[in-house]
Amino acid sequence: MKTTISAIAIIAASTTAFANIELTTNGGFETGDTTGWEYFATPTSTFFADASDPFSGNFAGNLTNLTDGSAAVIKQANMGIGLVNPGDEITISFWAKNINGPGGVNFAEFFSELAGGGTSSAQILGGAPLFASDTDWTFFEFTTFAGPDVSGGVTLQFTATTGAIIGSTSQLLIDNVSVTVIPAPGAMALLGLGGLMAGRRRR
Repeated sequence: MKTTISAIAIIAASTTAFANIELTTNGGFETGDTTGWEYFATPTSTFFADASDPFSGNFAGNLTNLTDGSAAVIKQANMGIGLVNPGDEITISFWAKNINGPGGVNFAEFFSELAGGGTSSAQILGGAPLFASDTDWTFFEFTTFAGPDVSGGVTLQFTATTGAIIGSTSQLLIDNVSVTVIPAPGAMALLGLGGLMAGRRRR
């Protein structure tokens, strides 16, 4: 009985300790490069860790697209495989600047991925382009939920999108990007109880 009570206490403590799990890698670009990010370029786009104007620390991400009628894309892809469960609460936050020319816009998008390809849910965060200052850093935070199938993890994607007009440009600066998951109620406890029962069977 004492062993069972102790085990339950440990499970409860573990559930609290794992209430918020950070999924991103190098969200502040403090490695001095773009480690952890995937980049899909256009003919005249660039993506790099920029030391000229970070929100905090020494670097920010700088995604610039100068190709008319196109989208340069960066993403943290397939995060949290085996950690994120269907329906888990996800909090996404970051600081951003928009420095866009005519027709230029930026988007932040979030996907629940299927193992082997495809998505079970996809959304534009905020339902519209990001509207940030071109001189001061703007903070964004979104709360959403994982889709019905996250066997391929979750993905956060940013785009620098230009209009189909000559001279359209799009530049997005981002810093302190964070994606955290709060597991669905009882998920961690059930995992712990499963381990406890397996241990009891072994004995």
